[in-house]
Amino acid sequence: MFKFIPVIDRYVSRELLVTWLSVTLVLLLILMSSTLARLLGKAADGSIPADAVFPLLTITGARYLILLVPMSLYLGVLLTFGRMYRDNEMAALAACGIGMPRLYRPLLLVAVPVMIFMLAMTLRVMPDIAMRSALLQAEIENRSELSGLATGQFNQSRDGETVVFLDRQSADGKILQNLFVQQTVDSSVQIETALRAQRYRDEQGRQYILFGDGRHYKGEPGTADYRIVQYASHGIYLQDAVVVQPAKQRNAMTVEELLASDDISHLAELQWRLSIPLATLLLAVLALPLSHTSPRKGRYAVLGLAIFFYLVYSNLLGIGESWFTQGKSPAWLGLWWVHGFALLLIAFWWQLRAGGVRQIYRQLRA
Repeated sequence: MFKFIPVIDRYVSRELLVTWLSVTLVLLLILMSSTLARLLGKAADGSIPADAVFPLLTITGARYLILLVPMSLYLGVLLTFGRMYRDNEMAALAACGIGMPRLYRPLLLVAVPVMIFMLAMTLRVMPDIAMRSALLQAEIENRSELSGLATGQFNQSRDGETVVFLDRQSADGKILQNLFVQQTVDSSVQIETALRAQRYRDEQGRQYILFGDGRHYKGEPGTADYRIVQYASHGIYLQDAVVVQPAKQRNAMTVEELLASDDISHLAELQWRLSIPLATLLLAVLALPLSHTSPRKGRYAVLGLAIFFYLVYSNLLGIGESWFTQGKSPAWLGLWWVHGFALLLIAFWWQLRAGGVRQIYRQLRA
């Protein structure tokens, strides 16, 4: 079916697609690498279980992708047409009667499918990601603290009353070796030292930790009243923590739930989800006239101004969503005024670069 698309449209749309994917990949790798380093650090100090690193990284990556696509497409359009200006390709196209408005066709061949993709992501995938994230966080909170112990360092419990040090542990984390455990109970310090330990759960589901070949020390700091007990096997009951139930936030609600609600914050959430794909299209449309430059200035001459416009647009969306949620702006206005501002900006730059609305219309029909 691509043979019905003009050669110029195929060339420009291919350049746009390759540049957009490259920018998206680079930005995603930068963010994912920093996130991976942070998660590995938390896993090393026992803040999160090691087996939760990959699920958390996947969820975070999906969130990053949704937020990155509007900006990466915007930068992709700027870089593509900036290169074409620098290499005098735009001058050659203009000599053939192909002006800037005519380049909208290949641009929309890329931007419209991306917008549809973002619409599916924000309306269907985003709430599922938010729910999975809440469930994973609740699962991590509900896990025993023993599942996050790090070897070769002191691990402190959430309440600060227990400190655990272990030398080694098995691959599945069930067998612990060379342990030191210090607990503070009613101003009394209890210390356990053992050559080995393992987790155990009885028929009623109660959880224990069984120490083997160890010693138990009990006493009050500052006094000589200490008890030392040497044992071959000794068990400690681990009181079950309060089960944390994930609360369903508005970002995890489905479109149907948002539409059925009368809450103003739910309507703001729905408009926010619609704003991301709409902003993706508007930013791509704005990038075309913004990319206009001369070969002497180079392809990055207008990049600073373009980034400034992007920051203004994204911040206005955040401000508009906050005002809408707080009831400071009317419901009929919602976030649409921010997109109206973007349309005015697009119209101004088109008037400046393309020479008027009538010329744009004539070239689009060509």
